[in-house]
Amino acid sequence: MKWLKKMVINWVREDWNNVKEPMANLTSTGRVRPTPPEINSNGMNFTVYRANGGHIIEHRIYDKRTDRTTNGLHIITDDKDLGEEIGKIITYEQLRS
Repeated sequence: MKWLKKMVINWVREDWNNVKEPMANLTSTGRVRPTPPEINSNGMNFTVYRANGGHIIEHRIYDKRTDRTTNGLHIITDDKDLGEEIGKIITYEQLRS
């Protein structure tokens, strides 16, 4: 009977490796649960670069109406508060659009 048990275990492992959807996404009836909605990634994106004497902020904004992405750069010197200046950049860019 050990050979039968090993054969069943190997068969289950083989099927488990071929499953494309994780078992956590299956309901009790075997149907795949819908994935929850993700955060909309079409907002404003920032990249902060460290530079001599401050920071360079690159921002990207996607416009659904025109299907275009606009990029921009801002420089923040070391004598200014980084968080406060990023807040000003966000406000300025939102007022511009």
